Amino acid sequence: MEIVNQKENLEVRNSDVSGAKFECVNVSGTTVTDANVSGTVFTNVNMSGVKIRDADLSDLEIDGAQLGGAYIHGIGLPPEGHPAYREDQGRQRPLRFEMCELAGSTITSSDLSGVRIEGCKIEGLTIDGIDVAALIRQYRSEQGQERASEQEGNRAEQSPRSTPFLGRTGASFVPVRDIEKARDWYCRILGIPAESAAIMNGHLCPLPMGEPGIILDTMPMWGGKEPGGAPTFQTPAFMLPTDDIHAAYSFMKEQGVELVTEIENGHWFVFRDPDGNHLMVCK
Repeated sequence: MEIVNQKENLEVRNSDVSGAKFECVNVSGTTVTDANVSGTVFTNVNMSGVKIRDADLSDLEIDGAQLGGAYIHGIGLPPEGHPAYREDQGRQRPLRFEMCELAGSTITSSDLSGVRIEGCKIEGLTIDGIDVAALIRQYRSEQGQERASEQEGNRAEQSPRSTPFLGRTGASFVPVRDIEKARDWYCRILGIPAESAAIMNGHLCPLPMGEPGIILDTMPMWGGKEPGGAPTFQTPAFMLPTDDIHAAYSFMKEQGVELVTEIENGHWFVFRDPDGNHLMVCK
């Protein structure tokens, strides 16, 4: 059957329409219930408000679609008690989401066991209230500390200590003018809760992060009491490590950070903090 250039009020029941083709068609508000539409192709179709219930959508592919406001729920094989349930049906085959705009979406009461998230922007992503990006940064920092400890142990085994120093650097002091503003800015960039970074003696703020760490300081003994404050770093004093230099660069741009260089040699770039200190990000 072929319907061309017609406005029809269709009612289709107990029919197999697998392999059908819909092109340049308005099917908004349509309800499809307990249907087999396998092999059906929809091209340039208005499907806003469509409802699909109790349907077999295995191997469904949706490409280039606007899904704003969509409500997708109850997805999976028929549960026990459903007329289509079979004891031998096994588990649902995995779904794949690729190049999807899911910012601000909510996933609740779903089985995500074995789910892989790769190459995605995850700033602001939370699971049960836990900031995933901050959790990953903490994990990578701890991994880096473990590797550093192993390397230090190896060096200690290789040669006797002939100096009172420990063979590593400690925290880096960063000169700032307003300790509270600097604390809030660095915590936002590094994904650290500002309330966890205590200000000490009115001018010091050690940031709670992996070693060697960062200490913000108004430097009252080293020019901090002067009108312009203590001298700032005009060459990169230290670097912040990252596993994804392009993601780090994009993140800094999104945060409005002043970037001094582009990504150089695919491995590093330099930025300025609000006080004018030059710092580096390296892969």
